[in-house]
Amino acid sequence: MPVRPGIVDRVALRANLAPAAITDLYGAGALHAAVTALDLDLFEELEEPRTVGELARDLDCDERGVRALAELLAETGYLGRDGRLYYTTNLTRKWLTDANDTNLGPWLRFWVDVVLPYWREHVELAVRTGDPGETIYDWLGDDEGGWETTQEGFRAAATLLVDPVSDTLGDVAGKRVLDLGGGHGAYAVELAERGAEVTLFDREAALGVAEESVAAAGVEDRVALRGGDYQTDEYDEDYLGGEDEAASATNLGGDDESASATDFDLVLLFNVLHAHDAEECEQLLERATESLAPDGRLVILDQFEGDGPTGLADLGVAFVDLAYLVTLGGRTHDVDDVRRWIAFAGCRVTRSETFRRAPGVRLLVAENRES
Repeated sequence: MPVRPGIVDRVALRANLAPAAITDLYGAGALHAAVTALDLDLFEELEEPRTVGELARDLDCDERGVRALAELLAETGYLGRDGRLYYTTNLTRKWLTDANDTNLGPWLRFWVDVVLPYWREHVELAVRTGDPGETIYDWLGDDEGGWETTQEGFRAAATLLVDPVSDTLGDVAGKRVLDLGGGHGAYAVELAERGAEVTLFDREAALGVAEESVAAAGVEDRVALRGGDYQTDEYDEDYLGGEDEAASATNLGGDDESASATDFDLVLLFNVLHAHDAEECEQLLERATESLAPDGRLVILDQFEGDGPTGLADLGVAFVDLAYLVTLGGRTHDVDDVRRWIAFAGCRVTRSETFRRAPGVRLLVAENRES
């Protein structure tokens, strides 16, 4: 953990002899320090141990400023120290650099640059009235940079689960997949690399990062991007670009067969339900089920109320429940309610999975009852 009180400190905090809330302040400082380091490429500069002077020179920064930043990062576990030399710790190399495929740096940047500024403007209204007045997506509007930061953050968070979730879905080669609300494209790209034909349907502003990811992975012929409202628009229509038919869709290298409104082998609703109330969820699940082939599967990934198997998971679910209220006017739903909605829609849950890497997240796989 970035803030790690020692034994004596923990005793004092638990006995209420010192203000435990101060650790939240330190944690906030550590978060902003880590994102500053990411913005400066400080972690990348520390592939080998360096002195403050060397870092300041190569980063074109003030030596005093770099020293203060490095000291806080060292005290919170992001950097190690050996005399005058600083180096990245295993924690940082694994979770905040490109040394592994689990770089959560863009996820932290999304929170600092997008969520927290929005949060400060909307949290009181959301708590007082149960509605933030506008969602974070409405607030972003036409801010292309904000949308890019948001979707890059979502894509980074998805790296924690894209492999185990895709493994759970089994052999998808030749399968037709509809990914509703999967704007960042991480799951669409992974499933396409495994041989699936994927239609990704999300609002137009959310698709920029997905388009880049699809092109970078070389799966343009197996992923079609559709921009629109997944609550109301037909999934076989081209909405990207609005009225301009010439720019109406990005079907990257493929044909229109992959965009049929029905007979998808898999329909994904990953981190979607928490943005909607119960009535909207029921309607969305019905629409998703109508798009399934007779033997198709509906797959839901989300956090659910009271579903944390550990204390950290419970904390995570409580945190995102408030975050969903503030940013979307949404909430975490009771997993039993979701199971009931799935049944009403015409599917039956046949598999449920949780993941050590993402405490509080659950995957539900449901089969079409027509099968």
